[in-house]
Amino acid sequence: MYKTGRFLLICLLALLSTGLSAQKNVYSPFNRYGIGNIVQEGTFRTRAMGGISSGIRDNLTLNFLTPASYSSIDTASFIFDFGLDYSINKLSDNDISFNSQDLTFSHLIMGFPVMKGLGVVAAIVPYANGAYNIAEKADAGSIAGDIYEIHKGYGGYHKALLGAGFSPIKYLSAGMNMFIIFGEENRINDFSFSSDANYFNTRKQGSNSMNGLGMDASLQLMVPLPENWFINAGITYTPGFNLKTTAEDVIFRYSNVQTSVLAFDTLYQDTENMTSRFPRTIRAGLSAGHNNKFTVGFDMAYAKWSEASLPGTYGIYRDALALHAGAEFIPDMYSNYGFFNRVAYRIGGRYEESYTLFDGGKVDEYGITFGAGLPLRRSRSTISVYFDLSTRGNSDDNLFRETKLSVGASLNLFDYWFLKPKYD
Repeated sequence: MYKTGRFLLICLLALLSTGLSAQKNVYSPFNRYGIGNIVQEGTFRTRAMGGISSGIRDNLTLNFLTPASYSSIDTASFIFDFGLDYSINKLSDNDISFNSQDLTFSHLIMGFPVMKGLGVVAAIVPYANGAYNIAEKADAGSIAGDIYEIHKGYGGYHKALLGAGFSPIKYLSAGMNMFIIFGEENRINDFSFSSDANYFNTRKQGSNSMNGLGMDASLQLMVPLPENWFINAGITYTPGFNLKTTAEDVIFRYSNVQTSVLAFDTLYQDTENMTSRFPRTIRAGLSAGHNNKFTVGFDMAYAKWSEASLPGTYGIYRDALALHAGAEFIPDMYSNYGFFNRVAYRIGGRYEESYTLFDGGKVDEYGITFGAGLPLRRSRSTISVYFDLSTRGNSDDNLFRETKLSVGASLNLFDYWFLKPKYD
């Protein structure tokens, strides 16, 4: 009873703490286009393995990217996974560099079985980040002096999902997620004269709020091999979906002399209700290995962004391919002689094409990942840590080169419920 009460208290505290975390504010000029930067999805276990998910299936952890995996949850068990991640981003060209950093909420996931072979999972995760800060100075002439262009963005979108996975026959599982995407991104464009207070500055300010429903459907095929070896294959399909969109634009001029009666003067204001169309996506992959010892996997994901329609945003959209590969190794999961023998060691890599064109060109991302699952004493719970080092852009082509390091830690709590104790 004490153990279960303590477990529930930790879950409640983690849930309440998510209300204190703001949208990620790692600035990147690439976030100005489309809906911003689509964040890396998955738990820290799968993200440390390069982001693979299609063939991942485990009764101790949750894999919300492949809902067919939910049927592996043990009967009478409960799994809770809560994570935070810290990112530092360096932008550089041939002359200057800029750093930004942020610590934010990564994911909150809960899963439990309804019956043997039927599991349910609920989660809330970030979806996209729209934070950027760009400034440029230009010469407006000998009378007006310098003019500054400042472009800022903030806000983003989250995804909340509820899904179920069911194994109708041995070695086959099917699953589905229903999800809602919601949030708002804001953009500010300032054109100001800093050298002379007699000139009026101009600001264009806009916001896009979106919300709507979508779904994922997936299948997993499990092939057991002799001596505890296995091969798992999985596929997940997300049909295109619509989001209700409200776009508001305001243009006004203002004076640097705030005592003036013309300090703020609205020139234009408009609010429009529209529909955004998000693309269909398919993800498929394989994993193979030895149970509780070794896993290696590969995933491929393809999103048809050329069919997307995102009114009120900047950018030209193209289809995007992503490749993920990774591995996990546990020296001896049930060792009684050494903590490090029970640690799960993870490594991976990924390649992702951008879904928008930046200055007419594509900007692809390359990343290497690694991490570990640290078992807690006398428990099936773990602490997962991961590191992701990525780069995108090319300063030789008049673009910024962006280098980002993400570090995350999550608590994966596993407990059995409704088991009658042998002794009171």
